Amino acid sequence: MSGGSSNEASGIESAVLGGENNKASGADSAVSGSTDNKASGYNSAVSGGKDNIASGIASTVSGGDGNKASGYVSAVSGGRRNAAIGRHSTVIGGIDNKATEKYSAV
Repeated sequence: MSGGSSNEASGIESAVLGGENNKASGADSAVSGSTDNKASGYNSAVSGGKDNIASGIASTVSGGDGNKASGYVSAVSGGRRNAAIGRHSTVIGGIDNKATEKYSAV
């Protein structure tokens, strides 16, 4: 952990680089900062924003508010309340979008 407050890096080789109330519990996971973000999937990452969750293996949330990447190798770039659920799915941004199928994109 590099700074911030109330952060937790409990996964093997995980890291939290700042912010507040962030958690990196997946092995090789990372949270770069901001508030209330969680990286629980193996090799997952949340770069910033608020209330974002990367729970899929190799999933990523780049920022925004309330986004979730739960699919295998899924990604949400930003926006609000978006979800990448399908394998290899992507949500670029916007509000309340869901990519639920394999290789889907919104």
